[in-house]
Amino acid sequence: MKEQIFKYRDQIHCVDIAIEEFTEKDAPELEKVFKIVWSQAYEYPKEWRKNRQPKKKEIIKEMKSGYHFFGSRNEEEKITGVYKLLVTDEGCFGEHQSILPEYAGKKIASAMYEQFIEYAKVQGCKKNYVNILEHHKACRWLVEKYGFCKVGDPFEQAEGMKVQKYERWCDEP
Repeated sequence: MKEQIFKYRDQIHCVDIAIEEFTEKDAPELEKVFKIVWSQAYEYPKEWRKNRQPKKKEIIKEMKSGYHFFGSRNEEEKITGVYKLLVTDEGCFGEHQSILPEYAGKKIASAMYEQFIEYAKVQGCKKNYVNILEHHKACRWLVEKYGFCKVGDPFEQAEGMKVQKYERWCDEP
C-alpha cells in the first residue's frame, strides 16, 4: 500500500515539501535521524535526550502500538525530518519533532504542522495538542503561528524540564 502523502507549498519561498507516513522499513533510518538530532539537543536534560533516541526495534513497537511517524525526505529519498503522532481520546497528540540540523530553517517543521492539523481533521479529532519546552523560542513561534493556545500552567515533564501544553481546536481556521 502506498503511503499517504501530504503536499505543502510555501508560497513565499516557492518551496514544495511532501510529508509522508513512514513504515517499518524506514525504522533503521529513523533511528539514525533521532540519534543525530537528539544527541545535539542540548537545551534538554541529558537523560531526556538519551530517551529521545529510540532504536529501530522500539520504533517498530511504537508503530505497532498506534503511533504514526510522519516526515519528509530529500531529493535522494533520505529522511530529513520526522515527528510522532498518536490519536488519543483527547485528539491528535504530536511529539518528538526531529529535523536534521542541515535542514533546519527549510520549512519542514511548518509542513509537518500543516499535515498534523489536516490529519486531525481527516481523522475526526476534536483538537491537536503538543507539549513544548517552556523556553524554546522556535517551538513557541511555530505553535503560535498555527493558532495553538497555552493550556494550564507549565509542568515538569522530566526532572528540571518544564514544558507547556498547547492545543488547537480542529474547527479553527
